[in-house]
Amino acid sequence: MSAVAVRLRTLPGWVATVAVTAVVATPVVVLAASVLDPSVEVWARLWATRLPGMLRDTAALLLLVLAGTLVLGTGLAWLVAAHRFPGRRLLGWLLVTPLAVPGYVAGFVWLDTLSGPFGIRAVRSLWLCAVALVLTLYPYVYLFARAAFRDVGAATLDAARALGLGPFGTFRRVAVPMARPALAAGGALVAMETLTDIGTVRLFNVGTLADGVLRVWFGTGDRGAAAELATALLVAAVVLIASERLLRRGARFAPAAAERRLRPRRLAGPAAAAATAAVLAVVAVAVGVPLVRLVAWAAGSAGATTVAGGLGHHVGSTLTVAGAAAATCLVAGTVLALSARRRGPAGRVLGRVASLGYAMPGPVVAVGAVVTLAAVDRALPLPDGAVLVGSTLGLVFALVVRFLAVGYQGVEAGLERVSPETVASARVLGARPTRVALAVELPQARYAVLAAAALLAIDTVKELPITLLLRPFGVDTLAVWVWQATAESLWAQAAVPSLALLAVGMGAVAALLVALERGADVVS
Repeated sequence: MSAVAVRLRTLPGWVATVAVTAVVATPVVVLAASVLDPSVEVWARLWATRLPGMLRDTAALLLLVLAGTLVLGTGLAWLVAAHRFPGRRLLGWLLVTPLAVPGYVAGFVWLDTLSGPFGIRAVRSLWLCAVALVLTLYPYVYLFARAAFRDVGAATLDAARALGLGPFGTFRRVAVPMARPALAAGGALVAMETLTDIGTVRLFNVGTLADGVLRVWFGTGDRGAAAELATALLVAAVVLIASERLLRRGARFAPAAAERRLRPRRLAGPAAAAATAAVLAVVAVAVGVPLVRLVAWAAGSAGATTVAGGLGHHVGSTLTVAGAAAATCLVAGTVLALSARRRGPAGRVLGRVASLGYAMPGPVVAVGAVVTLAAVDRALPLPDGAVLVGSTLGLVFALVVRFLAVGYQGVEAGLERVSPETVASARVLGARPTRVALAVELPQARYAVLAAAALLAIDTVKELPITLLLRPFGVDTLAVWVWQATAESLWAQAAVPSLALLAVGMGAVAALLVALERGADVVS
């Protein structure tokens, strides 16, 4: 076959890859371009009002949540990975379940629980907001750290002990430094989730940059000022990404192929009981207490509601929006991952560009999507009344921009485990690339695809900032129902939608655990 014919056969794949990348990267690029032409008047007004306080609260909250999740997630990961104690296997996976609990749900539960003995003013603080976020976000660090600790060579730890290091010294001076890339990746995810949070910070009266974008958008209707403030979030996100890459410094630590992996040390007596009690306490505080309080509220509210539409309407809207966004992310991510595998460095670069949205806070993506969709509305000869801004399609588009990286990186991690020799054999037998992908590569990467789908379900179902800013009239998700009820301090009215969110999230977490058990990787 001639070189020209080969290039023509690969052209459709290139066109699809470039098209997906261009569509999902445009909102981020559009907003990033606005940094080059800032509005002096808008920034002067923001600086004279609330911007200094927003910057201070955002930085303080980030530091507190990062410190808390790194300490808690890393400590629990080492406890589970390096020790044997009663219930270790079950409890080790239960520690992942807080992923299903949105921060704003845990926030209003603990706000009501603690306001009784301490008073509402004492509870509404940055410190307790950080605690609520730590309890729901530490699983990101825990999953990355646990996977890294499993790969620590037993001979390396034996050498450390032979040099006189005790258990804690071995953990601090050997295990943690070797897990640094994984901890940096987990910490980056926590930082991005904290930076984009709106529901939790609003409950505790913490004025962050993300909350500021929402207040400017709804309070003044000035989308220009909201876009300018969103660029501050964009800069903060870029700084976080650069910091994470600096912490990794390209380092990868793994045991030699012939080296034994970490062998858990059996705990006995009080030590074993203390380990089991510690894990149980974390699970009880992070999941048990919110679940019990929500069930009690739901039983006492007797179906009362403060929003239009019942539970079925909100569940339907949630599943429609989240399902469409997750499915699109998975399909587009698969296209990009297959392209990266077949087209080498150029394909990988396009995949990374398309993943930029995941590194951006939700309000930033929402503003960028509105600017992009408004330009498309003006440019296209659409029928009367047909616009993309404020439509379900526009909302799904913004969610895809935000979460495409989860689908792409998840499928990519699975495809990396497929043997190149197997693919080459299929090609020698005459199978075309599409058939090879459907019959060979994706079936072998099925658990990675399952893990990506589960993470997408968790993220899209509980997502709040983008939905609040872009949802069209009549599309009310469970997250919006919780937001509306808690905004009026009607905790009992938020119980039913919160339980529905937890039910969907727990199902997704169960699928994630199955995928991890079958060998899927945690990816960043």
